[in-house]
Amino acid sequence: MKLPALAAIVVLLGAHGGVEKKEVRLDNNRFMPALITARVGDTLAFVNGRGGPHNVQFSDDSLSDAAHRLIDAAMPERPKQPWSREVPLASPLLVLNGETYKVVVPALPPGRYRFFCTPHLNGGMRGELVVVP
Repeated sequence: MKLPALAAIVVLLGAHGGVEKKEVRLDNNRFMPALITARVGDTLAFVNGRGGPHNVQFSDDSLSDAAHRLIDAAMPERPKQPWSREVPLASPLLVLNGETYKVVVPALPPGRYRFFCTPHLNGGMRGELVVVP
């Protein structure tokens, strides 16, 4: 590979150096860390711990329609409601210790995206994804 081509790859990757995996523990009714900074393409790995079952559900009250669609499409294996509709913006319940749910950050504009644990929302189990350029 010629030096200019290699330099172009380094510029494209920037200081970020490519995609990263961010681990978030769901433990004792808290997200740890509760504030996650990530870039488009990074993988968020939500790992179940004590105090479950837990899940991850993004708040749609401040999402644009486009952001709602992008996040929803990025969340595999969404749970079904009793009438067989998928729950939007939500992961399935994680029951087993160490059970992991992964989401690749979609092409969202930079900003803040709130999420919570449905079973522990009243207990304050909330977090925030900060998407940076």
